[in-house]
Amino acid sequence: MKMMDVVHMPLLKHAKLAAGGLGMNRSVESVNMMDAPDIIQYLKPNELLLTTAFAIKESPNDLLELVRQMADKGCAGLGIKTKRFIAEIPSSVLQLADELAFPIIEIPLDSPLGELTTQILSFILEKRTDELRYALETHQAFSRIVMEGKGMPGVMDSLSALILHPVLLLDHRGQVLAESRSTRSLSSDKQKGIARHLESALPNRVCYFSLLAGKEAVTAFSVEIYQQRQGFLVVLGTMLEDPFSVLAVEQAANVVRFELMKQHALEESSRRIKNEFFADLLDEQMTSDEEILNRGRHYGLQKRQTYKCIVAEIDDGSEIYSKKFVHQEEAIRQFRDQVYEHLDDAFSSLKKPYILFTKTHHFMMLIPVEASQATQESEEQDWNGILRNIQDKLYRELEISLSFGVGNYAEQLMDIPTCFQKALEALRSGYQSKKTRFIQSYRVKELTELLRMIPYKNLKQFYDMTLKGLADSTDREHMDLIQTIAVYLENNCLITETAKQLYIHRNTVSYRLNKCEEILGRSLKDPNEVLKLRIALMVRSLLLA
Repeated sequence: MKMMDVVHMPLLKHAKLAAGGLGMNRSVESVNMMDAPDIIQYLKPNELLLTTAFAIKESPNDLLELVRQMADKGCAGLGIKTKRFIAEIPSSVLQLADELAFPIIEIPLDSPLGELTTQILSFILEKRTDELRYALETHQAFSRIVMEGKGMPGVMDSLSALILHPVLLLDHRGQVLAESRSTRSLSSDKQKGIARHLESALPNRVCYFSLLAGKEAVTAFSVEIYQQRQGFLVVLGTMLEDPFSVLAVEQAANVVRFELMKQHALEESSRRIKNEFFADLLDEQMTSDEEILNRGRHYGLQKRQTYKCIVAEIDDGSEIYSKKFVHQEEAIRQFRDQVYEHLDDAFSSLKKPYILFTKTHHFMMLIPVEASQATQESEEQDWNGILRNIQDKLYRELEISLSFGVGNYAEQLMDIPTCFQKALEALRSGYQSKKTRFIQSYRVKELTELLRMIPYKNLKQFYDMTLKGLADSTDREHMDLIQTIAVYLENNCLITETAKQLYIHRNTVSYRLNKCEEILGRSLKDPNEVLKLRIALMVRSLLLA
């Protein structure tokens, strides 16, 4: 009900709109009648107040303040009976109401406020009853469509016919799940434009925007399950003036939500079975390639295929769980599922084959690769870049620091457990070196094991001679120099990549490297000196462990 509906009621046929005409579209959800001086604390948003102004008859300034406070609170309007306790509404009050677009109705003396209140409440209740009946009927109709096997496309067609607008259902990635027949002519450019707008509208449950310089309006309703956004129900058009159309969309969204919940439950069950299979595989519960293939074919495992094994872990995961979720198991599970979904989205967008699963608190990936050595080396560089981009995306979108351990190659299915064990060792090696958001390959671990065989005294002597003044310094500048050298060598002596990873300017990297050359008395362009520094930094991780 709007304020414009109130002024057209029979008991108000002799009333007049005194001020605030621009606010006649304000919604009226309830009505109150009171003359207490402290009435503002009892009022609610979208509430209409009817009063004789008895409490403020001696103080016009109180009426001015009441109008200001009601407008701030989002009340619907104010109806004042004049000629009883106040002869007329002060001009200063009317001027303020016009400025605030807050409607004030002047009620004649012969209009009983009690009957008027009852009439308005009856009108509101009648309208609410109509809306509830319509919502129930549309929900039943949409549910029936699903039960008849017509699925989400059937719901979209029915909704489109009800609201006279094309409709489409998008998942959280912006991909079309279902659409009405009237939407199928929508160009891919417009679909991409809608998806871009939705990315910027993530905090809102309902958002409105326009395409093509404002010529095409779009209304998007968020679809959420378990407090996580699963998609959008998008209407090509606006429905601000039609509450029944909004009700129809909301009921369609409810039916979609129930369907997505069922789908989510099925996916969770499938994921659990998948994780159990790979847990059995990694725990070496299977005795032959044939057994692995028979159970793993469904997940994409192939017999004559070489796989690269990668393990990911959230840095300081236990600390995050204790601080952010206070060890609430369900919240932790949902958080891990959210990270899993982001990883799944990131890998699926690459259009490359992959197998993703979880084991305890680790995210495990199997990547099919070529068997030849040259191709493997090329693919490894490509995947390091991909993993770095995934790290940056997760850190940017979820503020999650993720590290990767990269194992060697599994040429036989029975080699997969060993391959993952090497990936886990590489991950632990990175953590032992006090690193975060790293990508650690297993071959580094193999060299580390060789270094462990050298007596401590000899390692320390080599370390001190190579790093000189930087070796055991606790000076902040020296520690920055050590970190810069380490990252510079990890990035194959590329200054731009080093600057990007350290989040500093490339000129700062160049300055630090020059400073290192001065302190060490070595050229960082000499391959032999670079090799010594690489080994010295590995020794450093052993000495500090």
